[in-house]
Amino acid sequence: MPTESGATTETDATTVGRMPARPAAGDGPAGVGALWRFYAPLGASQSLMTVSHAIINGSLNRTDNPIISLASYAIAMSVHMLSESPMVMLRQTGAALLRDRAGWPGFLRVAVLACLFNVLVSFAIAWTPLGHYVFHDVIGAPEEMVPAVIAVFRFSMVTVMFSTMRCVLHAVLLVNRKTLWITLGMTIRIAVMLALAVLCVKTGWLSDGRRGALIFMAGMAVEAISAVWSFRKWFHALPARAVVSGQPAAMAAHHSPLTTRRVWTFYLPLVLAALTGALAPSILSAGLARMHEPRMVIATFAQASVVTTLILGTLFLVHQVSLFFAVPPGAAGARERNRRVHRFCLQIGLGASAVLGVLAWTPAGDWLLLRCFQATPSMLPQVKQVLHLSMYLPLVLVWNEYRVGLLLAAGQSRVLTITKLCSVATLATVVFTLARWFPDLGAVAAPISSLSALTVEQTVLLQMTKRLKHG
Repeated sequence: MPTESGATTETDATTVGRMPARPAAGDGPAGVGALWRFYAPLGASQSLMTVSHAIINGSLNRTDNPIISLASYAIAMSVHMLSESPMVMLRQTGAALLRDRAGWPGFLRVAVLACLFNVLVSFAIAWTPLGHYVFHDVIGAPEEMVPAVIAVFRFSMVTVMFSTMRCVLHAVLLVNRKTLWITLGMTIRIAVMLALAVLCVKTGWLSDGRRGALIFMAGMAVEAISAVWSFRKWFHALPARAVVSGQPAAMAAHHSPLTTRRVWTFYLPLVLAALTGALAPSILSAGLARMHEPRMVIATFAQASVVTTLILGTLFLVHQVSLFFAVPPGAAGARERNRRVHRFCLQIGLGASAVLGVLAWTPAGDWLLLRCFQATPSMLPQVKQVLHLSMYLPLVLVWNEYRVGLLLAAGQSRVLTITKLCSVATLATVVFTLARWFPDLGAVAAPISSLSALTVEQTVLLQMTKRLKHG
């Protein structure tokens, strides 16, 4: 394996050595059942996150002016989610780098500095003229809506701190493979959000977009607090000092802990990749807006994306499985161990594809789309046409996530930035080309573009993981 793959001691980003072993939370090759026990809670927490957004939208629909409330909340949160994406990358960073309690201070320093920078930027947007520029000139919010949008956004300064806290603490749970505790925290979050949403509706409190921001902040705070409790329970399950693989246990005391420099070197490329990937929805919307009958096309895509987001959302954490259970190609025992991970990826990919297939091709799918996903009856045929192609997305996405996990385990976060740049560039090229030459294609252009982008991403990831084998 090449030295830059992350197989380094943690004295600095360039010192050559062997990567310390992970905590022995699951010794030996894990069976497919163990993989499902690790991953099922993560998938469930992703699905519950979708429920949390539904709770907020339902409460905003019962304000004095639901259209303004929903619009101001959506615009403010679009910027908040963009600023929050670097904080989410702290969870991946901790999961990939943390090996022992000695490495915790270096990781925590980076998390605190990243959070402070994020809060300062949010403060500038919320309390200075920069906010008007961002929401009116950049986002395009109407002048009369800008004060309402800024009022909603001001909650995000506190929310981002809670988000950072939960992501940092979840990293320890992931390293210990205690994913059920993450789902427990999300369940408590949903219960609190639901109770607060009902209370706001009953009392009429904050009858504008701020209600949604308050509910979201309260849920995030509760999840962060529950993460503190589970963190205190499992932090000491990490070894005081990890043993470097291939060296005797007596040498563990000489292993240098994770440094701030090493964390920044790994973390910053992930931030760039996350911010690049966050552009994808806007690019798709801009491309679809250039089709014939753009309002119908965008509305169709929006209804279809509710379904695909729910199903595909369960796949976006598959990289955690390969990060903790797979072995880079070429390593000892890689074929036997990875065969089980391959089987798991095949099962979850085919399962997600089958669910979308049922929705796209069967009468039961019609009933589910109309009753459960609130699809407009007149637009149902177009929505199903989008799903006819979207059902192939899981088959590519799951293998992308598998290889992302291998690269994270090898410390190759810079590769993921390159991969995401190629993916987004492909997405933009395809969707705008289709809009230019096939404007009657409609919303079907979205899954075609997404499949093209994922395929290019798969090609780059495949080449990079092959380098691990020959390095």
